[in-house]
Amino acid sequence: MNFVQAVGVVAKGKGDGIVVATMGAMFIFDRIEGADGNANGVPLMSGKAGLVLGLGVAKIKTVLKPAHAEAAKGSFAGRINSVPLMGGAAGLALGLALARPDKKVIVMDGDASLLMELGGLATVAQQAPKNLLHCVVHNGTQFTGLDNMSTPTSDFQFAEVALKCGYVHAERITDGATWAERFPLLLAMQGPVFVELMVEPVPKQTKDGFEPWELPANQYTRMGDEALALQDWLAQDAA
Repeated sequence: MNFVQAVGVVAKGKGDGIVVATMGAMFIFDRIEGADGNANGVPLMSGKAGLVLGLGVAKIKTVLKPAHAEAAKGSFAGRINSVPLMGGAAGLALGLALARPDKKVIVMDGDASLLMELGGLATVAQQAPKNLLHCVVHNGTQFTGLDNMSTPTSDFQFAEVALKCGYVHAERITDGATWAERFPLLLAMQGPVFVELMVEPVPKQTKDGFEPWELPANQYTRMGDEALALQDWLAQDAA
């Protein structure tokens, strides 16, 4: 499956759940959800052609309805991104899941990020939050879509390790159609549940003539902004 399929299934099916994402997934969520937080118009087709089409439709949506001037407003209130806290997504999601057992919490982790804090799997399993679905995008790269540096190990068996740590259920999914079919079933299970998504790397951009872009100022402040927005959103939901 491609990255748009992996993230798009969650974007379309999360309902009122809380999403925690690492950097790669954050960028895809930002693009396909656009300004209105609605990914329903974005096609989820397989292969590189599907990736290009999905991102193309997302771009058109953004042009027609410009994106938020700042992150963590409106429809983004139900998502917090573990950026620049690389490796911290599982711990962040665990805290949210324990604090709000009435909410489903979905983690869109990255393989490079999870490898940095692999012990988090044991911590999650020990605390055993029933409302946590932990997904890892396994594409074998760091800074995917930019330089695509290889992760330290390309064939690490994340699902097997999660099971050995004590997750209630873990599986590996290789194609988008199966992921779309399995997602609502996995989300309905009592957790913690783990899903390893085998995802094709996004084509890298660092070729001859590439010039890096300047990161927007809110890239360094958005996690804090999102935390405040999420706090407000959860408080309103509980009222």
